[in-house]
Amino acid sequence: MQPNSEKCLTTGISNRETLRARAQILLEFDAIRERIADRVTFFPARRLAASLQPSYDDYEVALLQQETAEGRAVLDEAGEVDMFCPEDVEESVARASIGGIITGRELLSIAQTIDVLSRARSGVLAVRHHAPMLADIAESIPDLSELTRQIRSRIGERGDVRDDATHTLRALRSQIRQAYHRVTESLNSLIQTAQGDNVLQDNVISIRNDRLVVQVKAEMRSRVPGIVHDASNTGATLFVEPFSTVEIGNTWRELALAEEREIRKVLRDLSTLVGELAPDIQRGSELTARLDLIMTRARYSYAIRGVMPLSPSDIEPADLEQPETLEEGDESLPNMTVRLINARHPLLGRDAVPVNVSVGPRWSVLVVTGPNTGGKTVAMKTVGLLALMHQAGLQIPSGDGSVLPVFDGVYADVGDQQSIEQSVSTFSSHMRSVIDILGAATSQSLVLLDELGTSTDAEEGSALARAILEDLAEKRVSTIVTTHHRSVAAYAETSHRMMNASVQLDADSLTPTYYLTLGIPGRSYAMAIAASLGLPEHILDSAQNAIEPQYLRFEDWLSELQRERNQLQTMLLEAEQSRAKSDGLRQQLDEQIDYLITHREDLLDGMRRGILAQYDEAQRRLKAAEAALSWSAPAGIPTKATRDDIRRVRQELLADRAAALPPAHVREVQRELEIGDKVYVRGLNLGGVLVSLPEDGSDAEVGIGNVRIQVQPSRLSLVESQPEPPKTEVSISIGPMLDSKELDIRGMRADESLAELELFLDKAVRDGFNSVRVIHGRGKGILRNAVREHLTRHPLARAFEAEARERGGDGATLVHLA
Repeated sequence: MQPNSEKCLTTGISNRETLRARAQILLEFDAIRERIADRVTFFPARRLAASLQPSYDDYEVALLQQETAEGRAVLDEAGEVDMFCPEDVEESVARASIGGIITGRELLSIAQTIDVLSRARSGVLAVRHHAPMLADIAESIPDLSELTRQIRSRIGERGDVRDDATHTLRALRSQIRQAYHRVTESLNSLIQTAQGDNVLQDNVISIRNDRLVVQVKAEMRSRVPGIVHDASNTGATLFVEPFSTVEIGNTWRELALAEEREIRKVLRDLSTLVGELAPDIQRGSELTARLDLIMTRARYSYAIRGVMPLSPSDIEPADLEQPETLEEGDESLPNMTVRLINARHPLLGRDAVPVNVSVGPRWSVLVVTGPNTGGKTVAMKTVGLLALMHQAGLQIPSGDGSVLPVFDGVYADVGDQQSIEQSVSTFSSHMRSVIDILGAATSQSLVLLDELGTSTDAEEGSALARAILEDLAEKRVSTIVTTHHRSVAAYAETSHRMMNASVQLDADSLTPTYYLTLGIPGRSYAMAIAASLGLPEHILDSAQNAIEPQYLRFEDWLSELQRERNQLQTMLLEAEQSRAKSDGLRQQLDEQIDYLITHREDLLDGMRRGILAQYDEAQRRLKAAEAALSWSAPAGIPTKATRDDIRRVRQELLADRAAALPPAHVREVQRELEIGDKVYVRGLNLGGVLVSLPEDGSDAEVGIGNVRIQVQPSRLSLVESQPEPPKTEVSISIGPMLDSKELDIRGMRADESLAELELFLDKAVRDGFNSVRVIHGRGKGILRNAVREHLTRHPLARAFEAEARERGGDGATLVHLA
């Protein structure tokens, strides 16, 4: 390659990068970047977020999007992964790596950072099956838990070296405390001695030059022999170390210096260990920062209700309108179709009005017209910003089914770029920007041009706009342009490579709707707005007369088209609401059927258990009643009629129990189904009654107990109905219900009391009591002994005992019934 060619290539790349960077500013991608940076929790991740850039490589964008999708999967499965770390330890680690000694607080910060690395690693690996790419990153984070253990075993929570960091340090600190105590004890003794002589300025011990001293009045210096270490600002106070404490003070200082050397040794050892592991710490921090940025992208995507857009290559050809004819050379061009459904500008929050935007594949240039403040520029910037977000690995705030390709560049000319300092007019500034964009754009670029052809003569500006758009359309560059030139919209209508779109005002209030309509050029609403603002009527009439008739007919056609479109939208909305309601009901029915199919055995088991429990309870009561009858009948023998009644009741219970068990088979009958037939639902293995059978072949309604379900008629089989045997009403009368659970037999003779007890126990069992109370009094115990002896052989008495002391004690007997 020749030097001039290399220079041109370098210049071209540099120019493209400049245009890309300018588009990011114009489309406010820096605001998105700031929101991401504000949401990161791991300090090193802030640098990554601050330098977040869109990628222009297909493979890299796919990886970024997959990472964000897996980040959302982690949030769904495990919630937040705690990576909070507000401190940056990079400088401390770097200093340790070149032999520097770092402080205890810095070591503690490094340990806290390593804890975050461990949490990030374990938190992501816990859901590795849902996030394999993130798990690969997490697995590469080094395990530095031993370094953390070494630091925390020697450094305290406030960053000081622990006493037990070394045996020597523990011994030194013990000796220091003893030496300090001896020095202070000697000085306190001197202070107490000198108090009456008015020698000291203050009765406290001070430290000067790392020596313990007392405060002596300057005029009393001779009264306290010693070493003067300092003086007050006024000279009135001298800080004197008495000769009597110098030796023990020396011992204290020597031990303190030895302690400092031992502390420095501990810090040096730990710093050396950090320095040796510096590459691992750095790599772990980088990987954790990457994970935190991914999780932040996922959290932000949740916040904006984002989705991962599809790639045009992921869409079936039938899902996108294909060109009826391809021109020569078009076959080799990539599919750069844009289809945004209910796209929202992420910086507008709840005020954002969703827009639907499509570019391609039939056309590559979208021309948007309409009134000022109607939302043309916002719609265009929404497309550009969402494209940048997508290529930076962020999900976009739009509906499912949205499609975005990966552009090799997003270029924009938006807003007033007039420069007074450089003597550049608005038109010149725009034109220079457009020229740069035309030189950089390819068939894989996205170009956004706002108000193309304005700020100059309308005729010439319109001609330039048409020529520029024609050039972009020839190159198949995906382009969205806003304009007020009606001739540009008319030109787009005649070109098969372009499509018109418009924003409208509300017909009554003349307020913006912010909705984008494809296929229809927009109206300016200039006359209507001028009239609403109070422009005199004669001026409006004059302006109206000056408009060409052809233009007026075009405006009338657009107005009529807009009215018809609004009616159609209303009808479509009602149809969609009805369809949504129908789909919701069908989904509910499907869920009910799925639930019944899934839990069929559980439901049947529950029903069987309930019936069997009722059977067992009835059997228990029947036995008790039979026993009661046997005791109440003459000579303990029940009558034949009573025995027959009990036998019939038992047979009916056995029949009911058998009905609760699953049938061995279902006998199907071959004939047409009719309302009221007993049917068998295949798949549910349940029987029911046919409630309705529509003639149109739609789902039939079957009643299963109190539940009605919708099932396909093909899943129903007619089953043979077995005649139900007539049930015999059985009534066993044993007298009136008991009024009380107590029987008072005090004052009765023994034989009389036992007869009363028999009758009482029979009625108690019949009425379902579990226990009763017999009051017989204490006395001589004759009546009590007769009652308890009788109960020991009575079949209805399961057990008995004396009543509680507070309820009569031995004067009453509590009987537990069988």
